[in-house]
Amino acid sequence: MALIEAQNLKKIYVNDEVQTPALQGVSFKIESGEFVAVMGPSGSGKSTLLHVLGFLDRHSGGEYRFDGKMIDDYSKEEIAHVRNKKMGFVFQSFNLLPRTTVFENVRLPLLYSDVPKSEWEERTKKAIESVGLAHRLNYESAQLSGGEKQRAAIARALVNDPQVIFADEPTGNLDSKSGQIVMNIIQKLFEEQGRTVILVTHETYTAEYAERVITMRDGKIESDKKVHSRHNASDHFKK
Repeated sequence: MALIEAQNLKKIYVNDEVQTPALQGVSFKIESGEFVAVMGPSGSGKSTLLHVLGFLDRHSGGEYRFDGKMIDDYSKEEIAHVRNKKMGFVFQSFNLLPRTTVFENVRLPLLYSDVPKSEWEERTKKAIESVGLAHRLNYESAQLSGGEKQRAAIARALVNDPQVIFADEPTGNLDSKSGQIVMNIIQKLFEEQGRTVILVTHETYTAEYAERVITMRDGKIESDKKVHSRHNASDHFKK
């Protein structure tokens, strides 16, 4: 059974009675443990697709199944639970609280989880260590470089041990060196931890980390190909 299954998925935005189609009948499956990059120019629908797949937005037509269950069959409470427990999100803008420490930022999702409070500190430190930020544990996020902020955001996405990581242009605000460090970490999540990774990007070098590339244009899938990743998680990142 596929972890994610989209069938003729559509999304139409309506503004002052003007309809703008963002997804126009998209169909595909993603198995558990896959690393998929979704590529395309600005306005191709790739971020809209990620938001629908990540329960951040509702589709307008077609069918979407997550973990074998139609999204329409999830209650609001179940959607919130799945988003918190089974999904981790990494965005281009980091979305960290500025005058809050790395530890507190990474711990945040646990406050809304069913994880016992006695486990919060250990889980948080483990997630921070996994992205090489143990030496920044008590730094406020405003004191971090862009690359360190994104690594903290990845740790926050990991703290609830999710099934799938959704990464929307995670290197978009970073220089090439910081971007490579971040992508090496994401690659490690896939290779060493078996996470499902769905990466939205317009950058070819970023997509080269994936094993499958879905290319979109004008809200439709232009191609869906298996590829050989040109990178390896054993290329360890530097602190």
